[in-house]
Amino acid sequence: MNVNYGIAPESYKLIWGNKEKVNPTIIGEMPKEIKLVSGKNDTACFQLVITADEKYSLSVSKSPWFSQEEKRKNLRVNAVMPFETDMFHIGMHLCEDAYMRADSLQTKSVVEADGDKALSVFCEMKIPSDAEKGSYVGKLQIFENHRFGKEELVGEVTVNLQVFDYVFPENKDNGFHLDLWQHPSNIARQYEVELWSDEHFEILEKYCKSLGEVGVKSVSAIVSEVAWNGQGCQNEERFEANLFEYSMIPVVRKADGTIECDYSIMQRYIDLCAKYNVLECISVFGLVNVWVRKDHEEDHTAPDYPDGIHIRVYDEKMGAYDYLRTAKELDTYIKMLENYFITTGQIDRVRIAADEPADIDKYRASLEHIKSVAPSFKYKTAINHAEFVNEFGKDIYDFAPYISAMFSEYEALMKFKAEMPDKRFIYYVCCGPDLPNNFLRSELVESYYIGILAAYAKMDGFLRWNYTVWTDNPREDLRYSIFPVGDLHFVYPGYNGNPILSLRLKALNRGIKYFVLFREAEKRGLNEAVQKAYDLVLREKEIAKLYANWEIEKVMSLSADDYREAESILLAALGG
Repeated sequence: MNVNYGIAPESYKLIWGNKEKVNPTIIGEMPKEIKLVSGKNDTACFQLVITADEKYSLSVSKSPWFSQEEKRKNLRVNAVMPFETDMFHIGMHLCEDAYMRADSLQTKSVVEADGDKALSVFCEMKIPSDAEKGSYVGKLQIFENHRFGKEELVGEVTVNLQVFDYVFPENKDNGFHLDLWQHPSNIARQYEVELWSDEHFEILEKYCKSLGEVGVKSVSAIVSEVAWNGQGCQNEERFEANLFEYSMIPVVRKADGTIECDYSIMQRYIDLCAKYNVLECISVFGLVNVWVRKDHEEDHTAPDYPDGIHIRVYDEKMGAYDYLRTAKELDTYIKMLENYFITTGQIDRVRIAADEPADIDKYRASLEHIKSVAPSFKYKTAINHAEFVNEFGKDIYDFAPYISAMFSEYEALMKFKAEMPDKRFIYYVCCGPDLPNNFLRSELVESYYIGILAAYAKMDGFLRWNYTVWTDNPREDLRYSIFPVGDLHFVYPGYNGNPILSLRLKALNRGIKYFVLFREAEKRGLNEAVQKAYDLVLREKEIAKLYANWEIEKVMSLSADDYREAESILLAALGG
């Protein structure tokens, strides 16, 4: 069996269907050596790309493997590295252009492939906080055997690592406000467990742990029914996806008409997130700018209320479920929620979240009404209309403009930031723009750029609406409606209840580390190093010239070497 292989940077993305990128000759000509840099409490990552001229299995484990196909030969990757190294097969997923692209970091240790298929392995070295500064060399060995035959060494790649003295802070202390919205009802559906049951929370804990590990700072607390109207899934005929999210607060209407609320589920989720350091902010969804389809105005369960809030209630007198039907009842519900957060000492972390309000007058009316009912609340808004920046600049505490609104209203944002330094300013991308983004088709360095842009534009972090917005069968088909593939989620559901991470999430994590390096270097006045690093990775430095539909080569570097060199410059300046 002829084996072709090479080593690639962590930003590489294998594509099936593009013969120019993955034919055996090209893979055979890929380098067999790579240079990496890292700080301490950091990771150094790369990929092994491999193919063969006949059917093969590829293992990243020391466990034995016998294929059901007797003639299939085995390849095994063995890591001889200076630090603990995890290896993951990278799963391939269908993109809208009909190519298969690498993304999911599989937890299974063996993958089988036909002879004309290339595979890639993601390798992640973990550099501890007490590592010695200096140069290290490691290698990956590729062994071949068949059935009871002895393993033979058929390939090897070399990894050169330079460790600098700078120690990265823990994610909870990194100064980057990462807000990835959570959709726990979708998790319950995917794993076929009862919503908010103990079984559901056992799985949620694994996802909350993953949120903390990637540095998410904000909890998504959902306090009304179907606040996003299921992203229109009830009308989607091409793809199967149930995307409705449900309230965390059971409500009872007593026989005398009074309202009682049970906050234990919501608090259990908040506490679970806090256990893994997801605790800077509690984003409360479902009270402002609830999505109601224009052709379903009758869906307003309380027609005299200025927003389409749906609060399901168990009516004791009826012995059945209903909804709160009047503005008076909704005001009582909102006031009770405010009082709960006040009495439990959480009100300072609470933000009443709105997702892309489109009507200034309608949003203003809803906002003013809640302010009159519950004056202690502060507000967070994802803004995709530039005119909202000036209109609501003083009302919104956590400002999250869409990237193009950040560009077009940049001077206004910086004015608000200077006048109100206690506010938080983050930006977001979603189903647009085409770039920079975190789609399956996106270059992974776009996620590096997202973190770097936050530092350069003096923003406090980044928001994205997705973490687990899965279609009905996300391991097999990620496509949904008009959304670009990959727009709906950063992780995949594992069969064992654990989230399966993705190349896109790892790349975003790397972008956040760039943010940390730039911010720390700026704080220390290392201006020459900062400028050299920016010059390597930014092609356009004037914020006003950056727009949603740009030419990527004119905006950012696409070279992994440029990002590695920028990282080296900053690490050397910070710690040497």
